[in-house]
Amino acid sequence: MLNKIHRFIENNNLIQSGEKIILAVSGGPDSIALLHLMHELTTRLDFSIVAAHLNHGLRPEAAGEELFVINTCQALKVECYTTTVMVEELAQRRKASLEETGRNARYDYFERLRQQINANRIATAHHRDDVAESVLLHLLRGTGVKGLRGILPINGYVV
Repeated sequence: MLNKIHRFIENNNLIQSGEKIILAVSGGPDSIALLHLMHELTTRLDFSIVAAHLNHGLRPEAAGEELFVINTCQALKVECYTTTVMVEELAQRRKASLEETGRNARYDYFERLRQQINANRIATAHHRDDVAESVLLHLLRGTGVKGLRGILPINGYVV
C-alpha cells in the first residue's frame, strides 16, 4: 500500500521535495491511516508533516478524539495543532447546515494554519464512499458533465 501511495503522489505531482504538509487528522480511521502512511513517506519523498485537528464541539466524545490525535502524534513525534470551533452555534448564527458549517470551519482553520506556519499543502484522507458521495452531491446540485466527478487529487493547496 505504501508503494501505491508513493506512486500516486508522484504520478499526480502532489508533493515536492522539501515541502511542509499539513495533515488533516480527525481521529477517524481514514485520517489516522493518512498520518501513519505520510509519516512513513517523509524520508522517502523528502517532505515534512504536521498534523491539524479541529474539534467541532458537537459530540461528548470529541474531546477524547482530540486527545487520541494528540497522543498519536506525540508517539510518532509529529507536531500537532488543535483548535475547537463550536460548529452548532456558528451554524445557527449563519443559518447554515451543520455539515456545511463544519466543513467550512475545518478548511478555514487549515488554511489559516497553512499561512501561519508557511506550509505548502493540506492533505486530507478520503475513502471510496466519500468519492461516491461527492459525485452524488455534484449530480444533485445540477452539475454538467465536466462537474460530474469525485474528489480531485489536487485542488488549490489541498491534496
